[in-house]
Amino acid sequence: MKETVQQIAHELFFEICGKKPIDIDMFFLEQQYFPKIDYEPRMTVFFPMPRAIQGLETIQGCAFSNLETYQSTIFSLFLSSVCHAAGHAKVTDFKKYKKWMVNKNKKRAYETFEFIEDIRVNEFLKKEFSEYHTEINKIQEYFTNIYEKKNLENVKKNSKKVFSNRFVSDIKIKREQLQEKILNLNSEEDEEFIKIADEVYESSNIISDFRLPFTDHYSHPKRIEKWIENINLSTEGKFLSIVERFNDVWFEQLKRRAKVRKKYGGITDDLEFDKIDFAPENIGEYLRLKNATHLFLKKMSSQMKMTPNVMDEGMPEDMGLLQMQAAIQAVAAQNNSIQIFEQDDYRRIEEEWAIVVDTSSSMRLKFDEMKKFAICLGEAANEVNSKNGKWGFFTFNNNFTIVKDHYENFDANSKSRIGGIEIKGFSFIADAVKLCSRILERENIERRYIFLITDGQALGTYEADKKMEEAVEAARKKGISVVAIGMPTGVTKIFSMCMPYEGLRKTVARFLGAYTMLAGDDL
Repeated sequence: MKETVQQIAHELFFEICGKKPIDIDMFFLEQQYFPKIDYEPRMTVFFPMPRAIQGLETIQGCAFSNLETYQSTIFSLFLSSVCHAAGHAKVTDFKKYKKWMVNKNKKRAYETFEFIEDIRVNEFLKKEFSEYHTEINKIQEYFTNIYEKKNLENVKKNSKKVFSNRFVSDIKIKREQLQEKILNLNSEEDEEFIKIADEVYESSNIISDFRLPFTDHYSHPKRIEKWIENINLSTEGKFLSIVERFNDVWFEQLKRRAKVRKKYGGITDDLEFDKIDFAPENIGEYLRLKNATHLFLKKMSSQMKMTPNVMDEGMPEDMGLLQMQAAIQAVAAQNNSIQIFEQDDYRRIEEEWAIVVDTSSSMRLKFDEMKKFAICLGEAANEVNSKNGKWGFFTFNNNFTIVKDHYENFDANSKSRIGGIEIKGFSFIADAVKLCSRILERENIERRYIFLITDGQALGTYEADKKMEEAVEAARKKGISVVAIGMPTGVTKIFSMCMPYEGLRKTVARFLGAYTMLAGDDL
């Protein structure tokens, strides 16, 4: 398995916080400017990834003219955000503040919470991960200097400057006093936290407008008014070694993704999808789903793997597990027709699968359950096609997302993308079937399946239902079996098989029966 930036960050995060991946969700997103943490219903961390905007590489409000020249700065900011968020995962208990926040100004209440907890996180990193803290502190000082210089330039009159300096000095003293109190807090005494929160909340101008780019904040700008351009951060030691590791992995990661995207470029031009992209990653959700479905995973994988999809001809092969009793009988009777080897698997010919999951808004009510079935199907696909088959996993709404390409391994990256599947947007079922058909057509494989998990509500395009039926019929004419899971019985008979979703147990049983029937059609 090839290493990715997300995997390295994931390992480091849990090394710092000491928690289990199943307890915390992590998303690595391009369409986000700054880190963000949601604390309920469980802690969820959103990390912005480097992305190109109008020819510039950007991250956390900073823009760079060249990725290769500034990659160490880019990943120094990224690594700082990982360390800081991991610190919150270790020391921050949002429940201490939840009741206190009721009936208060939401923005200021969150700023108060962040002010207190950022101080505690910095102290934790200083004590437990001093090598990281030292370098993060350098980055903090760099951005603080930029902010203070900008403020100084805005002071045009000397009288204002004198007043400002005196005023800033008073605030600094007050902040230092509060910081001392915060560092002396007993983490077991919730009332002490509330007293400090009241004092910070009611203290005018204690909370600065200044925001470090690598820290999470409740208030996030919808757009960047002014980018900080081409800064050059210098780090060293263990921190730098991780940054350099990010640098090496990122270029390879970009190449792999570009190669996969290229394969879809020529077969999507006439489709209505807004974009073709990779699904976001969330390994924690995948692990929870796998734990909740492990019994069904085992049943589905083993039964499908043992389903024959080719007729055996002639004598059985002289290979497998030797049955001693049968061998003695064959020798004694001089009967060569007695099978003395037991095959531990049925013969199978090559198959190609495309699992495609509808993630449009209409799926919201039943999606948690159907996602469990999707993970069972994905694990089964990997077992069935591990030796002589190919399979891909995709999702769609008005976008088409790649969870696992046919030529990717079913590794931690693909599994994380299953965990990152989210609900939103319209439902372009017809285009999803068309694209999956084109993907399957690239290989000269006899048995091809599209497993379509959807409620059948094709929304967002003109004559959506008609287009869906035409796409399914076109796929079947090409020899592709289209199996629909989640559609009400009797809605349409155009599919090779169609079944409603009736809970994980019943749906797995129904699906196994359907697959056995389809696999045996030509036996």
